Amino acid sequence: MLKNLIYTCIFFIACSNFFAQEGLKPLTTNINYLYGDLKPLKDEKAYSNYNKSISVAAGGPIFIDDFSYAYLQSYPNQALWSDSSTYVNTTFAIAPWSVGVATFDGLNKHGYPYTPNLVNQQTTLPADTLTSKAIDLSSYTVSPIHDSLALTFYYQARGRGDSPELIDSLLLDFFNPLQNKWKTVWYQRGNSSANTNDTMFKRGFVRLDSAYYRNAGFKFRFRNKATTVGNFDHWHLDYVVLDVNRDAIKDTSSFDYAFGYIPTPYLKNYAAMPWRQYDKPDMLHKNSVFARSNGLPGSQMTYTYTLYNNSNLAVAGYTSGATNVNEVTNGFFKYKGWIRDTLISNPLLKDTFPLMTAPVDYKIKHVIYRFGISTPDYIQANDTVLQHQIFSNYFAFDDGSAEGGYYINGTGGRMAGKYVLKTSDTLRSVRIYFDQVGSLTSQIYSFRIKIWAPGVNGPSNILVYKDSVRTPNYFPNGSINSFSEYYLPSPLILNAGTYYIGIQQESASGVVVGFDKNLDHHTNFYYDSGNGWTQSSIYGSIMIRPVFGVHIPVTVKELNITKSNMFSVYPNPAAHNFIIQSLEFDKGTYTLINSLGQKISDGKIESSSQSINTSDLSNGLYFLILKVNDKIVQQNKIIIQH
Repeated sequence: MLKNLIYTCIFFIACSNFFAQEGLKPLTTNINYLYGDLKPLKDEKAYSNYNKSISVAAGGPIFIDDFSYAYLQSYPNQALWSDSSTYVNTTFAIAPWSVGVATFDGLNKHGYPYTPNLVNQQTTLPADTLTSKAIDLSSYTVSPIHDSLALTFYYQARGRGDSPELIDSLLLDFFNPLQNKWKTVWYQRGNSSANTNDTMFKRGFVRLDSAYYRNAGFKFRFRNKATTVGNFDHWHLDYVVLDVNRDAIKDTSSFDYAFGYIPTPYLKNYAAMPWRQYDKPDMLHKNSVFARSNGLPGSQMTYTYTLYNNSNLAVAGYTSGATNVNEVTNGFFKYKGWIRDTLISNPLLKDTFPLMTAPVDYKIKHVIYRFGISTPDYIQANDTVLQHQIFSNYFAFDDGSAEGGYYINGTGGRMAGKYVLKTSDTLRSVRIYFDQVGSLTSQIYSFRIKIWAPGVNGPSNILVYKDSVRTPNYFPNGSINSFSEYYLPSPLILNAGTYYIGIQQESASGVVVGFDKNLDHHTNFYYDSGNGWTQSSIYGSIMIRPVFGVHIPVTVKELNITKSNMFSVYPNPAAHNFIIQSLEFDKGTYTLINSLGQKISDGKIESSSQSINTSDLSNGLYFLILKVNDKIVQQNKIIIQH
């Protein structure tokens, strides 16, 4: 990709005519690192098992990692690797050999460019490194079997990321412990084209044919050279195996069933939605499961899922029964390898989520196994994945990952998602996952959040409510939703119906919003670059999440007839307590409510300077309702920050 041209044209009006009205670009940063609530939801039991080792059958290989723990963490397993600059994920690769890959790009381990001020963006520089821990190969010296000692791996250029160019490369080095030197033993260059049609993983094979390597202290490392000014030049690595009897062509000596992706959400129109807005028709009848057979054919697979509630109690389940997996064909995304039997690939969801009385984070455990055979397959770890179906206080089309950035050309450009309320609810804020450019605190985007009524073909008139603030709520300790949550000046009650919620930029370009390339909800997304509203044509989902909550009982009449700012509230943000100060204390009461609309505490204001203890409260946003003579006179937003 010609990065100089892209950056120049996106950020200068003069070049906007060369691009479509809407478009995608690589992100400058990895926002999956930067926003706390986009990080993997950790399951402690599974997490501890992975961090010990990768489970394999008895007599398994010397070294193996397929990164199938990527749904639990974003860094390589430190029991196997000695560094952590690569990004472990389940979303950037296309049709991976097993769920989870290690992605090499132009960003450091914190998600920022290695050289953000690089002037010549056609330069390729050293970037990520993935180095194995030392391995003792001193016992592998006897021929002929040990002459078959080799390292195999699978790799893909670009995937759902940015295509590496010819000057970019992925390299493999071996460490000679006797000479204390690294030697490059394999490399692959990028492409002269955008590589949009290459959806297959290729297999790498390197034999350890030197006696220098067969000693204590042997190591190997993968590294890449990339444009280190942004999230560019992606390579994805999977299924790394070091062992004897490795075949140069393909793996034919063992069975391995593996998931390829996290299964798709259980909802028809969203990836997540507020629990108050859920109704049983929102649930799909079937979802998509991506499983494959690697290695030897000729056995049967059984697929199961179990649904757990907040108390970790199993509330529903499914089993496919034994299914023949000899034949695989083009699957859901038209890529070879997925098992096509609908009992596995599109299981019937017989159970529905019940109506809820509080937020619920359902955990779904998916398992595949060889039917009727006690011997486990080659890599047991990739036979299980955990999925979360979240019912909190927000709508989301995206799966919580960003593989690109969405932008609109033109001053006053608008973008909006379609959201349907089944019951009256209160819009409090909008979370927008922006590409952070430069200093976290210095990037201020020129835009306003707006709400539109429905029209014949998308948004219509702007509803007669105030725009939200333009500056992000900044939590300096980097807590969840830092730099991303924008609160309305006052909570907005919306009746049941359809609404379009999004932003209007106030410059020609520069507002780049995170974009999920895995889940497709483009039919619920609209843009206007100056020629009227148009449904998006780009496969994927925009990362804009409106946040709803319980209506705080404030009426227009009360706000009009009472005096505001009767109370002083400080400090804000607060750590262990905040002070309510007023001369009206003998007539006053307070109520503290969290961002979900749940009452946390209340009471009388008993002194002119009353302290409210917040030591036991979690970090985040709260609402303080202050009354005098049972009339609401003031609302304050309180940020708790320990």
